[in-house]
Amino acid sequence: MLGPRPVVLSKAATIPKFHAFIFSDVAARMPYLVALVIDVAEGEAYLDLESSERAIECLVAILRRALCLKSLKLLSSAGRQPFGYPDNPRLSAAIGEVASLRELTIDGQTRVVDFVDAVRSPLTRLTLCMSGPSGGPDPWTQNTLSDALIRFKDSLESLSIRGSRVQLERSSIGFPVSTLTQFHAVRSLTLNQLVTFPHLPILLELFPNLNGTVHLTGFPYYSIPDFACDEPQRYTFFREVREENGRAQERQRWTRLERLICDVDTLFILNLRCPVGLTIVHKCTACTNPALRRYLAESLRGHRSTRLNLQLAIWWGVDQPLLDSIIPPEAAARLTHLTLCVRYVYDNSPDPTPGPRYADTRWDDLWRNALLPTIAPLRLRALTHFRLVFHCQAQEGEEAARPISEEPTVEDLRPTPHGRFDFTAIASVVADALPSLRYCFMTNSAHVLTHVDARLTVVEGWRESRAWQVACDPAGSTGAAAAADTCAIPRELLEMDNSVAEALMGREDLFLSTEEKASTVKHDFSFVCVCSNTVYVNLQDAMEWDD
Repeated sequence: MLGPRPVVLSKAATIPKFHAFIFSDVAARMPYLVALVIDVAEGEAYLDLESSERAIECLVAILRRALCLKSLKLLSSAGRQPFGYPDNPRLSAAIGEVASLRELTIDGQTRVVDFVDAVRSPLTRLTLCMSGPSGGPDPWTQNTLSDALIRFKDSLESLSIRGSRVQLERSSIGFPVSTLTQFHAVRSLTLNQLVTFPHLPILLELFPNLNGTVHLTGFPYYSIPDFACDEPQRYTFFREVREENGRAQERQRWTRLERLICDVDTLFILNLRCPVGLTIVHKCTACTNPALRRYLAESLRGHRSTRLNLQLAIWWGVDQPLLDSIIPPEAAARLTHLTLCVRYVYDNSPDPTPGPRYADTRWDDLWRNALLPTIAPLRLRALTHFRLVFHCQAQEGEEAARPISEEPTVEDLRPTPHGRFDFTAIASVVADALPSLRYCFMTNSAHVLTHVDARLTVVEGWRESRAWQVACDPAGSTGAAAAADTCAIPRELLEMDNSVAEALMGREDLFLSTEEKASTVKHDFSFVCVCSNTVYVNLQDAMEWDD
């Protein structure tokens, strides 16, 4: 029954049962325990003393005999509540005895230092979620990072701190940057709640050899001075930090990154000079925010990336192209891969202002006014792979004239014979507008929310995807000549099987980022997969022990 898949222990009663199973033939079964997930349910964050004691005894016994365990995850759906029974010094001590351990994930509020201090094995991957260094709200700083992780400075290859504040700032150093502990082995870094601007001199000193995925997000930046609250002053301040980061890279820079994941402000401030394989920009409201439009356009102008993924949000209005003035010609000329994840928030509340109601917007309006004019004027002459993910969040207003499920826009997008989201027609127009295009991927997804017991609740949802190979080379033509010639000949779309399309998206790095999945996979809506054939919300790849 055991194999290479993770074993998930999700209830207190399950832990003794798994203990009994594995110790019934420990010599034969324990070598196959290589990945273990302890997933504490919200209702079991605090157990009675007897159950807690029994769970701890069993977990400690398992860990002390787990000579082949390489990956351990301590998860808690209780969020920021303490772990309960796993938050026990005997458990952290037992973890420290697992010499084979290489990957550790702690997801939930606890004293991270207690776990990390006990670990003696050379960790290569460490993920911390919602956990400060001391279990409280104190942020991670360069000092606490160095103190907690110094023993892994030569082995740690991936560090991820999510849901916890990270404060790496110049004023808190008090000593030269060159005296910081360097994590030479780290190749990938995630800090998704930066509360200060990303200062490259500090990041370059701490992590000099990054070349994998760098995920940096401000949430929010607390260090914006009062005088920079207005946009002109804010831009000036951001520009100063951007230029400082540019000067830092004259002395030292990363050679290349596989992926950069960030928001618009962070992309602008980072001002990276190294080549980037794929840039993912999420929380992007630049289509409705003139300031962010300016930041994004200036960032992309000098940004050395050939693959771009933009997560765009629309709340109202369809009177201008979605990417108007966002992707400058310099960036458009370099792009070979473009993914647009468009999230459209649709509300059928009555419009108190004169003129047509916002809720009267139809899919044809969005396509004709916002999406279609975006593509051709960009002159994406090198683009070979294009993906459009359109996600509609349709929510019922307080005084709606009709149920949200009966709104024309919802009916337009619903995958029925009467739906107006014509995949093939859209793909054909896209292929004709992009002369070098070789592959086109499209997804239509939605969540429909209505009021249930005074709460907006998802009552309907769908995800439908199609993909095509574009047959476009005239006989005997290749490269740029072929791309030019195809402007004058019909483009043939050859639809691909889902499994083939999935494999191709994986190879070409066209999958959605964590933030894109989170924005389209809704809380309790666990029976549907949204936006991609690869976004699963079950545990088919894990072995889950349950009652």
